[in-house]
Amino acid sequence: TGTSLGDPIEVGSFRKVMSATPRKEPLVITSSKSNVAHGEGGAGFCGFLKCVLQVSHCEGAPNLHLRVKNPHLDMEGFPCQMLTETLLLREDSAYTGVSSFGFGGTNAHAEAWGRNIMTSRGAANQDANMAFQKKLCKAPPAEITMNGDDVAEWETTGLDPRAEAASRWKISLDEDGIVEWERDDDDLPEYGDEFFVQGTFNDWTPDSLERHDSIQGLWVGTVTIGETGEELFQIIADSDEEKIYHPGQTRCTLKAASIIGPAKATKDFAWLIEGNAGDSYTIEFFQQDKHLSVMWMKQ
Repeated sequence: TGTSLGDPIEVGSFRKVMSATPRKEPLVITSSKSNVAHGEGGAGFCGFLKCVLQVSHCEGAPNLHLRVKNPHLDMEGFPCQMLTETLLLREDSAYTGVSSFGFGGTNAHAEAWGRNIMTSRGAANQDANMAFQKKLCKAPPAEITMNGDDVAEWETTGLDPRAEAASRWKISLDEDGIVEWERDDDDLPEYGDEFFVQGTFNDWTPDSLERHDSIQGLWVGTVTIGETGEELFQIIADSDEEKIYHPGQTRCTLKAASIIGPAKATKDFAWLIEGNAGDSYTIEFFQQDKHLSVMWMKQ
């Protein structure tokens, strides 16, 4: 309210409430009255609009013209910050509240809870995978426990240097930026017993692949290019839509691309063969445990 008596009472009341438990971060204090003066009957609504602005930007909005604090404010030992400039909050979501005391004796408190939907700092406006990769790059080195002179017996919180290709790992990143790697062998996928090829050339109806006579784990099939000059294909295990092998990108022309699966996938995530209409290509799918490869060669 800007009064010598009213402000200490208001600040004292929320100090008692917000000091009930130890605070990890200081309480941010601001007022809409420094922006638009006292709105009388609309003062509470103006304050709530400022709350909405703060949570939607995940920022603390400043007070205007704050030069001197009321000497009657008892702030000793209370971790708070009266803003004179915009404060960027540490997290991607926030909550903020406003208390209003009506002229007729009605008291009210309103809160806004939300996440950052307005700025580029918001998680919704970022590529989650790229954001996580950046945090991994900034993480400190992994801890190493040296158990004796044999390096093979040493332990690390990072990626095991002996990890084999296609092995699965859980990566946890705590609030201090510390990364821990843990082998994920709890839920190994069922790779499948029989394999099929499906794609645009057969209207996505699985056609059986033939087991190679002499090479264990190798399955072979044929794809014929249609009039469009290109065909998409995926490998599917046991004709089960939950067991599709596919590249990690759409319309993939790279034979060395990483192979995802077995898992459910859309038809966009498929390998692409380009050629002349009528050309036939041999498809080779190799699978032994976690080791996978896909090849295609013109006949």
